[in-house]
Amino acid sequence: MKTDHSEQDTLGAIRYNDEVIKTMVNMAMAEVEGVAGIESRSTGNILSRKSDSHINKISIDGKNLTVDLAIVVKYGLSLREVAQNVQRKVQEKIEAMTDLIVNAINVTVTALEIEE
Repeated sequence: MKTDHSEQDTLGAIRYNDEVIKTMVNMAMAEVEGVAGIESRSTGNILSRKSDSHINKISIDGKNLTVDLAIVVKYGLSLREVAQNVQRKVQEKIEAMTDLIVNAINVTVTALEIEE
């Protein structure tokens, strides 16, 4: 079930569908050097694999947003640095494009991508 998250404006409510939030998060992750295999890139023909970076959960309480992500990082890079860059990029994109306040972006590094 798709959830609409809303803001109250003087003229009425403004709502964000989960898919809109997911698109913004995926776009932000795609901008971070070292994140591999992003599920749902706009190419349309990415095969879904368990080793893809993806969104586990989106929670909104009022205007406070929490996102749980799983990422795959390219081997040889600092896992902590890549995860922190993802947190910053997601926060920047969400807060620039909506009236939501990013409360937390929880990142789990689930795998390493090793180039052959």
